[in-house]
Amino acid sequence: MTDFKYTDLHCHPNLKTFGQSFTNLKNPKSDVWYTKKPDFLTKKIYEKTGIIKFSQTDLSTMSKANGKIAFVSLYPFEKGFFHNPYVLPSVAAQLANWGIEIGYERIRHIQKHSSYFEDLNREYIFFLNSKKENMVDGVLRTWKPLKDITDLNLNLKTENEIAVIFSIEGAHVFNTGLEDYGIKQDRNEVIANIRQLKKWDFPPLFIGLAHNFNNDLCGHARSLQRLGKLVNQEKNLGVGLTSLGREVVRQLLSRKNGRRILIDLKHMSLNTRMDYYQLLDEEYHNECIPLVISHGALTGKSIRENVADSPFLNVFNQSDLNFYDEEIVKLVERKGLFAFQMDLNIHADINKLKGFFKFKNPNEDLQKSALLIWNQLKHFAEVCDKKGLFAWGNTCLGTDFDGSIYPFPGVLTAEGLEPLSKELKKLADSFLKRNSLSIKENQEIKAEEIVERFFFTNTIQFLHNNF
Repeated sequence: MTDFKYTDLHCHPNLKTFGQSFTNLKNPKSDVWYTKKPDFLTKKIYEKTGIIKFSQTDLSTMSKANGKIAFVSLYPFEKGFFHNPYVLPSVAAQLANWGIEIGYERIRHIQKHSSYFEDLNREYIFFLNSKKENMVDGVLRTWKPLKDITDLNLNLKTENEIAVIFSIEGAHVFNTGLEDYGIKQDRNEVIANIRQLKKWDFPPLFIGLAHNFNNDLCGHARSLQRLGKLVNQEKNLGVGLTSLGREVVRQLLSRKNGRRILIDLKHMSLNTRMDYYQLLDEEYHNECIPLVISHGALTGKSIRENVADSPFLNVFNQSDLNFYDEEIVKLVERKGLFAFQMDLNIHADINKLKGFFKFKNPNEDLQKSALLIWNQLKHFAEVCDKKGLFAWGNTCLGTDFDGSIYPFPGVLTAEGLEPLSKELKKLADSFLKRNSLSIKENQEIKAEEIVERFFFTNTIQFLHNNF
């Protein structure tokens, strides 16, 4: 491809920088343009543990990688990450900071505060007030928040400018799920916070209803297996929508109290997702409200089946954190957007990949990573084709970079995305030459268009329809 550029439906250039601002606002690590490049030591730590000790998607790195639109995910960390009955809070903060590097003072603040919503507003203001321009490799780069489609069209004509659209990860931000920490839930406060959010100058385009812990709105899917017994996700794990959760959904989707905020399905339990689909069918049947998955992967199978249907090695991660074939069809029929996460642990069953990556040849690692990612894109396409749907118009990229993920070897930072695009083009080209798709428009598309749609065009089209 020529003139590579990309959009990212889910990234966190703010997570570490906002955290570091609690130590010292003049701390260079609190600058959203600050880059900590991978070196020999940090790469070895990654290879042995999967832990990232370098920056992946700061605005400088994103600029070098030709990022055009960043959906910056605001995330007030849930207290469940940093409270352990067997460890002193100060010790828990020190241990957690080594792993996620958001700053000891930031973690202590999370342990002590009584309002997720105040924490959300503080993070939003921090990012809005951050430095708007920076010299990157001798070129002046800028970023700008977008309010509407007019701003988007202007950005698309502007060189060297990253557009920022906000999203939110977890509806606990409305101040729910805190009763275990002595803070009683208040329905009126929750509704008032939603209305306040909609009054922001730059309200989020979508919000994830669930995240990693109980929020008394809906069930979440298990997601923190790598942390083992360090965290406890059991409360309300896997349940469906609560009555307050349904009210929150209605308030977010309403246009009577401000701009509609779409619902991100990521992190919902399967029961919650099914409840949400039913709610849309029953209460919004006259509208085609799009489904959004900001950073996901596929199980590779139907909800009713036990075995993934894949012509490649069956390495799909079949956790219900991931999405089933029926959900692919629902998303495409509703003109939604499925962003694939650049997290190896989410895409694949790690136990089935032992020895797959050697970490000796970066190009070989990249090719193998591309094969795993293409395995998902191909499955998505084949499911659509069987249902007579266009296969290539609803997928995109949602990296989750700097969100404490296990990145694909060879794609450790945003600068690995363009090389990845070239490998995906080769795989797409090979597939199209011998594919068994039945729909003409699915067969006759060019490999270059498939990849360009994934990295850029599909997201732009979605924004033209929904922003």
